[in-house]
Parts: sequence; structure tokens; C-alpha cells
Amino acid sequence: MSLGEIIRIALTDTALGMGTVFLILIFISVCIWLLGIVCREKKPAQEAAGAKPAETAAADGEITPELIAVITAAIHQSIRDECGSDDGDEYIVRNVRRATWKHTS
Repeated sequence: MSLGEIIRIALTDTALGMGTVFLILIFISVCIWLLGIVCREKKPAQEAAGAKPAETAAADGEITPELIAVITAAIHQSIRDECGSDDGDEYIVRNVRRATWKHTS
């Protein structure tokens, strides 16, 4: 075998290997994109029409005392579930602020 034949075989193997990898990556990307379209949550007709339910009217940036009570109750329940006792009675929520990140869904 000459040096030219060895280089030609090596280049052919490299092109086939890289081409296969890129085709599989493109296929996986298309599958993930299609799953995102299929699994997208449908908005209720009420939200699509622009009407806001009374429960979500305060969710536009206002932190109400009811919301703080719900968060505190969830924390207490979580501590009870982890510890198996009422050790979470001394836990006090002093500050609640809205997260700054956006959800992808």
C-alpha cells in the first residue's frame, strides 16, 4: 500500500465517521424539537381571550399575605416530611421575593 492510498482511506473513514455523528446529532435535535411542539401545554380559552381569572390577578407581581402563608405552610410541610416530626415550628418566613428567571414552557 502506498502513502496515497493510506491517506485516501484515512480521509474516507474520517468523513464517514464525522458525517454519521453529525447526521445522528441532527436527527436527535429534530426529535427534541418535535417533542417540544407535541408536549407544549395548551392555554385555556379563557387565557387566550385575554380574560384574567380572579386567582391569577394578584400573580402579576404582587405578593399578597395569602401567598406568604401558602409558602410558609409548604415549607413547614416539607420540613415535617423530611424530619418526621414538628421540628419546623421555629421556622419563620421573613422575606419573599419574586424570582427573576423565566420558565421555558
